[in-house]
Amino acid sequence: MVAIAIPDIATDLQQAIGAPYVQFDHTTRALYSTDASNYQIMPIGVTYPRTVEDVVAIHEITAKYNTPLLPRGGGSGLAGQTVGEAVIIDFSRYLRRVRSVNADERTVIVESGMVLEQLNNQLRGMGLMYGPDPASANRATIGGCIGNNATGSHSIIYGMTSDNIQRLQVVLASGELVWLDTHNTTLNDMRTKIGQLARDHADEIAQRYPKTFRTVAGYALNKIDPDDVNLNWLFAGSEGTLGTIVAAELKLVEYMPPPARRLAMVHFETLRASLEATPRILELNPSAIELMDKMLMDRTRNNAEYARYMDFVEGDPQAVLVVEFYGESDAELDSKIADLRALMTRLGHHSSITVAQSAQQQANVWKIRKAGLGLLMSERSDKKPIAFVEDAAVPVEQLADYIDDVTQVVHGEGTEFAIYAHASAGCLHVRPLVNLKSLAGRRQYRNIAEALTDAAVKYSGTITGEHGQGIARGEFTEKLFGSELMNAFREIKHCFDPDNRMNPGKIIDTPAMDDPAVLRYTPEYEVIELKTRFDWSDDLGVSGATEMCNGAGVCRKEGSGTMCPSYMATRDERHSTRGRANALRLAMSGQLPDGMASDDLHDIYSLCLSCKACKSECPSSVDVAKMKAEYLATRYDTKGTPLTARLFGNIHRVNKLGSLVPVLTNFMLTSPFGLTFAKAFGLPTERPLPTLAKSRFSQTINRPSVASATATLIIDTFTEYNHPEIGQAVLDIANKIGVELNVLRLPKQGCCGRPALSKGLLDQAKQMATDNVRYIRDHVPDGALLFLEPSCQSAFLDDYTTLVNPDLQDAAKSIAARSASVERWLHGQLHDKSLAWDTTPANVMLHGHCHQKALWQTDDTLLLLRLMPDSEVSEIDSGCCGVAGSFGYEHYAISMDIGNQRLLPAIEDAPEATVVAPGTSCRAQITDAGHAVLHPVELINNTLKGLH
Repeated sequence: MVAIAIPDIATDLQQAIGAPYVQFDHTTRALYSTDASNYQIMPIGVTYPRTVEDVVAIHEITAKYNTPLLPRGGGSGLAGQTVGEAVIIDFSRYLRRVRSVNADERTVIVESGMVLEQLNNQLRGMGLMYGPDPASANRATIGGCIGNNATGSHSIIYGMTSDNIQRLQVVLASGELVWLDTHNTTLNDMRTKIGQLARDHADEIAQRYPKTFRTVAGYALNKIDPDDVNLNWLFAGSEGTLGTIVAAELKLVEYMPPPARRLAMVHFETLRASLEATPRILELNPSAIELMDKMLMDRTRNNAEYARYMDFVEGDPQAVLVVEFYGESDAELDSKIADLRALMTRLGHHSSITVAQSAQQQANVWKIRKAGLGLLMSERSDKKPIAFVEDAAVPVEQLADYIDDVTQVVHGEGTEFAIYAHASAGCLHVRPLVNLKSLAGRRQYRNIAEALTDAAVKYSGTITGEHGQGIARGEFTEKLFGSELMNAFREIKHCFDPDNRMNPGKIIDTPAMDDPAVLRYTPEYEVIELKTRFDWSDDLGVSGATEMCNGAGVCRKEGSGTMCPSYMATRDERHSTRGRANALRLAMSGQLPDGMASDDLHDIYSLCLSCKACKSECPSSVDVAKMKAEYLATRYDTKGTPLTARLFGNIHRVNKLGSLVPVLTNFMLTSPFGLTFAKAFGLPTERPLPTLAKSRFSQTINRPSVASATATLIIDTFTEYNHPEIGQAVLDIANKIGVELNVLRLPKQGCCGRPALSKGLLDQAKQMATDNVRYIRDHVPDGALLFLEPSCQSAFLDDYTTLVNPDLQDAAKSIAARSASVERWLHGQLHDKSLAWDTTPANVMLHGHCHQKALWQTDDTLLLLRLMPDSEVSEIDSGCCGVAGSFGYEHYAISMDIGNQRLLPAIEDAPEATVVAPGTSCRAQITDAGHAVLHPVELINNTLKGLH
C-alpha cells in the first residue's frame, strides 16, 4: 500500500459508514497504537462500525486498496495482538447487542463488541451465565475473548472460549458475510483444505502439540476432525488473522451464586510448596485454584483502594492458593473445606488456612486476584514486572519443576519476578522485572524469553495458555511446533486470507519480540519533562506518572465503580483514563503533532471530571486528575488562561462580590437578562447557575474559639456563600449534645483552592495551599479539622502534600492526617450516647462524592446515618453525579448522560426515599433533575432532638 492512497481510503470509508465513524487523524491513530502489551505500532486509521453491514463495507473498501485490517475490542491484549499497521475496526463502541437468548437450549447470540461482564449481567436474571471468566471480563469484549481464546480462573470446569462456541458469524477477508457452520462453495473449499491439512500432519500434531488443554498457540489443527471440519476451532485464538468475527452463538451454563461457593486461602512458606500441593488439591475436585505470590500481596498492601480487601491473608506468606469449591448446601461446602484441611495436614502443611464464606468476602478475594496485573504494574520505577513470558502453561504435575527453571533463568539474568497463576490449569503468569529503556533490560527480555520457551517445550507445555501470541511470542511458534506445522499454519492463513491483510504479522511471520521498531519503550525513548507545580518525585516525574498506565484498560469498565465517568458516557478511548495518560505520554515524548500545545490534547483533557476515581480504582493508581491540573497550567503558560477558567477557578471571589448584593446577584443569575449577559461572557447557561444565600455563614455566627474544643470546622466556599444552612446544622447538633466546636474561616482567600486546582490555576492554588498550611500550622490548635464539602477535604488530604514547597510538606502531611469529614466526627460524638430522635425516615439513600469514594470511602457517612432508629440506609451504586464543580455547567449534555446512567434512575426508582449527598455538585445534579436532597448532617439535625 502506498501512502498516497490513505486519503482515498478514508474518504471511501466515510462515505460508506459515515464520517463521524472514521478517524484517520494522528491523535486517534496514536491512541490506538498501544494496548496492554510492550508494543506500539501506528495504525493506518480507526473505524467504529454500527452495523454488520458497516463491517462488510470496511472489508470491501480495504480490499479495494489492498489495505490491512485489524479487528479490536477493549484493547487489553498483553502480547501486542491488537496493535498493527492496519485499519482498526473498533467493535467496543456500537456493535454490542444481545440478538437473542434461548434459555431452553442455553445459548445466546451476541455481537462481538459486547463486554463479557455486561453480557453476564443481562443473563443473570435468567439463572444463566457464560462460563469462561478472564480477569479482564469487565472490559473484554466477546470478539476479543474469541480472538484470544480466553478463559480464566474456572477453566478446569468451563474450558476455553473455544469449548463454549456454538457457531460464529464472520466477515471473510473478501468481504463475504457467513456463519461458519453453513455450507457454500467458499466454506466447503476451506473445509476440504483444512481437513486435508489435519490428515496430512496427524503424526506431527500428535507429537508436537502441547500436552495441556490451556494452549492458544498456533492454529488449533489438533481440534480438527478431518471428516467433519468445524471451522470455529480455528477462529478461536486466531487473533483476527483469518477473518473478522461480528457475532457469536455461545453456550451458556447455570449461574453459580456466591452462596453456592466457598473459598479457602491456603498459606505457604515457599512458592514451590504451593505448586507441589496443587495436583493433590485437584483430587478434591475444586472449581478453581488460584495462586498469589508475595510480590502481588505486597503491592496490594501498598494500594489504598485494594489494601482494605486483604483481611483474608494472615502474616506474610510467600504464596497463597485460593481454592474454590462449588456445592449444593452449606453442609456440603463445610465438608469440602474440612477435606481440604485434612489433606493439607497429611501433606505436612502447618501454615494458615482462612475461609471466605460470605458473598462480600469472596468478592474481595476475587477483586484482588483479578486486579493482579495492574497491582503488579504499580511499581514506581522504569523496571517493571512486564508481560512477555507471563502466559506459559505446563501439565500441573510439572508446575513445581517449571517454576524452579523460571527462578534459575530469571535470577541468572540478574533480576526477579512476580507470579500469579491459574494453578489448577498449570498456567503461570510469570512477570520478570525488566527495564526496556536500558540495553541490559533489552538483553534480559530476549534471553529470558528464549530460555523459558525452551523450558515450556521441555515440560510439554505451551508458551501461551490464554493471553495469545501476538508479537511477544509469535516468533517462537516454530520452536514450539516445528517447521512442518509452521508451514501448515501458513497454509491455513493463506486459505482464509490469501492477500495477508487480516492482522498481518501475528501468529506467522511476526516481527522479532525485541525489535525496537515495534517496542513502546527502548533505550532511545526520550521525554521532555514539564515545568511542574506539583512534586512528582515519587513518580519519577510527570512522564513516570503517565507511564504507570500499562494499558490494561480497567478504566474501560462500565456500570460499576466511578472511573471513568466520561468514558462510560461516550465509550470513546480518548476519554478513558488510559486514553488521557497515553495522550500526555505521547505529547511529552514528541509523538503528537504540536506536543503539549496540541488542541487535541486539550480536547481530551477537557472531559476529565477530576473525580480522582482513577487514583484509587486504577490498580496502578494513575492519577489523571493531578495530570490534568498540571497539563492545564502548562498550556496556560503559552496559550493564556481562558476567561471561564478564571471565573470558575475563582468562584470564592465571584461569590464574595455577589454576596454584597445577593438579591440583585440572584436576579442576574436567574433572569433572562442575566442569562443573556452570562452568555455574552461565554458562560454556560443550560444548567441553572447556583444562587447565593441572603447571608453569609460567617456573618450568622458569633463563636469565639474555645480552648477546650477538640475539633475545628473549616468553612468552605459553598457553605459560606451558598448553603449556610448546612454549617448551621452542624452547630445545632453540637449544641444539642453539648460539645464544643471551633469554626474557622480561612484567612486571605477564605478557600481551599479546589476550584483553582480543578481549572489548572496551579500558581494560584499553590499560593492558597501555602497560606492555608502556614496559618493552620501556626494558629490552629491540635485536633481534628472538619470538612462539610468532600472536595475541600480532598484538597487538604491529597493535593496539598505535593503542591506546597518541600519546606512545608511535613506540615501539609500533618494537616492531612488531621483532616476528617464532619460525618466521621459526628459519629464519634454520637455513637455511644443515649439519644432522643424525632420521626426518622424509613428509607435513606446516600450518594457519595467522588473524592470521598476515592480517598476515604463513605463508611463514616453510612455509620452516622445508621444511628437513626427505624431507618434503612443504603448507598446508591451511582458512580459520578456528572457535575463535578464547573464540569456540569460547561459540558451539560455529557454531565446529564453521566447522571442518567445510574444516579438519577436509582432516585427515580425510589420516590419515597430520602436522598442525601455531602457534595455540593452532587446535590446540584439531583435538585436540577427535580428531586429533593439533603446534606447528611441536615438530615441528622432534622431528626435528632438531643440527649435523653
